[in-house]
Amino acid sequence: MTSAQVVETSVTATDNSPSQDYTHPDDQTTPSHVTPGFKPFTAFTNTSDENDNGTSPLLKDLPSYKSSLESRDSPCLPGGVPDSLAKLYDLYNDVQTFVMFIGYPRSSHSLVGAILDAHPEIIVSHEYHIIEHWNSYQDEAIRKSGLLKYLLFYNLHTLSTWQATYGSRAEKPIFIDDGIYSYHVPGAWQGSFNEKLKVIGDKKGGGTTMELTEKPEKFAALKELNESLSISLRFLHVVRNPYDVISTWLLRLFNLRLKVSDGLPKVNKPAALDGFIKSFFELVETNEKIRLTYGNATVLDILSHELISKPKETMLEVCTFLGVTCSGDYLQQAESILYGKPSITRTSVAWTEEQKQRVQDEMRKYPFFQLFRFEGEY
Repeated sequence: MTSAQVVETSVTATDNSPSQDYTHPDDQTTPSHVTPGFKPFTAFTNTSDENDNGTSPLLKDLPSYKSSLESRDSPCLPGGVPDSLAKLYDLYNDVQTFVMFIGYPRSSHSLVGAILDAHPEIIVSHEYHIIEHWNSYQDEAIRKSGLLKYLLFYNLHTLSTWQATYGSRAEKPIFIDDGIYSYHVPGAWQGSFNEKLKVIGDKKGGGTTMELTEKPEKFAALKELNESLSISLRFLHVVRNPYDVISTWLLRLFNLRLKVSDGLPKVNKPAALDGFIKSFFELVETNEKIRLTYGNATVLDILSHELISKPKETMLEVCTFLGVTCSGDYLQQAESILYGKPSITRTSVAWTEEQKQRVQDEMRKYPFFQLFRFEGEY
């Protein structure tokens, strides 16, 4: 059993319908390159100088999109392809920080990413999976062009716009993975930005950590990414009660997540549970390796239950960490889609006392787990 066999977390949110609880699958495993209609850059063979009309041959190969975000009359939507290098540079020259998510599937990464993407100075795409796609940027033509950073940023920006127009962040989604509700933040800047873009990145939290755990050689890709961008690299480490994360993996593996909610007996799969306990702490070790490699100041621990209990304070801390300000309007918009309480799944699984203690002993090694208990409130 591997750490890749994981699925779901629950928080509560709203899509402008009457208040009710939603259980949403976080960290979808579908790769972004199969998002309907989205095509990331791959290789470019023409590296000559700009044409006489000022249009780069590289830019002619960019996918063309027309945004349907009618609420925004902004030049900061990708929409059509920039018709010159100068315009491409102008879109992204003010970016100061690149943000990535690390952590554990089913831990509310998608919710944090959607709220950040709603900030007027931030673009965070949903599951582009940079580490997996990094080889696409090793093409010699891209390297020689000097456009690697701009091509990556444009890919993330375009995917974000697609998702805010048609996908899980749209007001009226057309494409929703697994039937999840919309992560739409009403009246905000999802898929676009206002005047200057300062932060850009991608939400692939559990997927990034799993990729680095299962393929440690991919740490080289992370290093190359950092060196290629030449801007500040920041990591958001979203943390949920480990007992709930592990329990949810187990329930989803056996397709029992919804059934146990209907009052069925506890799921008793001790061998599978042992495997997931091991996998979880392998992911923890990988995240700690990232922290050790890039420095404690580059990683922010976000407790997922605090998104619900104190959303404004939590998002203000995130914005400060990323070097942007948070207006009162933005914080109110973020708060408007958060309510209720985190889902607790650990009580739906049969844990032995030895298994509980084993997890608790491992948790004691890490300060960000100190608030969590099996019998705790969250």
